[in-house]
Amino acid sequence: MSTKVNVTWLSDKLILFLLLISMLLTKDIKVVDFPVYSLLLFLAAFGWMAAKVFLWQKDGQVFWPMRYWTDLMAVLAAFYEVAAIVVKLFQDPDKGAIDFSGNAEMLAFVVLYFFLSSGMRFRQVYFDVLLYGGLLLCAVFLFPHFTGMQVKGYGVLADKGAAASCFLLVCMVGVYQYCFCRERLRSCFYLAVSAAGFLVLLLNQNIVSFWLMTAYFIAMPIWLRPTAQLVRKNAQMFFLFGFMLSNMSLLTGYTKVVLTEFSYSLEHSVYLDLLLAAGAILFFHYWERIPEGIDLERLVMRKMRRVHKGLLLALGILFVGTVIGGDRWAVFGGEVSEEAWKGFALPLIESVKQGESGFYFCFREAGVGAGIFIVVFFVFLFGRLRRNYGLDKPVTGILTLMSIVFMVQLLFWKPAANTLTIYFVLLLFAAFYQEERTRLVSIKIRGEVLKGRNP
Repeated sequence: MSTKVNVTWLSDKLILFLLLISMLLTKDIKVVDFPVYSLLLFLAAFGWMAAKVFLWQKDGQVFWPMRYWTDLMAVLAAFYEVAAIVVKLFQDPDKGAIDFSGNAEMLAFVVLYFFLSSGMRFRQVYFDVLLYGGLLLCAVFLFPHFTGMQVKGYGVLADKGAAASCFLLVCMVGVYQYCFCRERLRSCFYLAVSAAGFLVLLLNQNIVSFWLMTAYFIAMPIWLRPTAQLVRKNAQMFFLFGFMLSNMSLLTGYTKVVLTEFSYSLEHSVYLDLLLAAGAILFFHYWERIPEGIDLERLVMRKMRRVHKGLLLALGILFVGTVIGGDRWAVFGGEVSEEAWKGFALPLIESVKQGESGFYFCFREAGVGAGIFIVVFFVFLFGRLRRNYGLDKPVTGILTLMSIVFMVQLLFWKPAANTLTIYFVLLLFAAFYQEERTRLVSIKIRGEVLKGRNP
């Protein structure tokens, strides 16, 4: 086996290992006051680096040139963390045990950045691993709600924000895999995992995550090429999510399936059902305009993409207006406005207030300088996302969309370390994965576009 194949094989297996442990080690387990997950992450990253240096020595390809501003910032971050470790070692020993876990995680992230930005190939099996682990997490989360038994040591799942971040990841990956899978049996599996993800996301009752999942559905035909097949399958999953949300009041309040008490309003469920019915009528009215016998894989619905852009803009304005308006919405319109505020705006506002922003956490724990450094790093990385994105690169497109959802999450809560690792890996793939572009030819049909591959 050649050296190049060995490097590729090793990189692939280590990525799978990182994704697997990140999905399974959700409980904060410590050995000698050091988190096991942080230790495994550090050892995996630096073991990866040592193996690559050893394998690449024969070709003289050990160090990479500085290509982007983010490369320089990653090097500076590594020096900063090493200096912080040295300073901690010479601190007063009377202060007690020294925590190096945060420094170890940051150094591991730096190593991951350099190797994932060097041209790693993304494989669909990475998404499948996330779904297998996510299905297990869903089962763990649902167990006490369906059995009434109390579970100790819930770990990450005990924090609504951290749990929402994990379940959002499962839902987003499941929806994407379902929309692009062409095998009937695997499609059923992706549908089942997505439905389980929707259920645990709704039972977790983090209102912001409901909005983010809705925005993800609306944004998919915007960030990806809006073929009729994608629009159809995305609409199926969207209506499934909306149907489950609208019936949560019946499931939790009028059945004994869920033994835990939840506060879902039956009145709001009726309003949501009416909204879904109106949306379904409009969607099917538009769908009937597609001629019979058209290959849905080749029909690109550009007008539908413009509709989704308008919906996403309206959703963003409604969300920002509700959060910023706060209590002021209750003073307009008398009792009707007050009831609407209590049932619609108040839960969202309380959900935003209860969470601790990931960016604020960086400023509070690492200081103003380090916090600004992290924000600037994300700004430069976002620039890489824009340059690497393209409608003719579907995997890069969905990775970019997931990365944007991740960045929005950081405004409202702090993900757990394991979930943060997964999102960071996906973010780096979105920014640096060199996906082969799909060459297509356009043919107009009834205002839409029929795509065909070049021979």
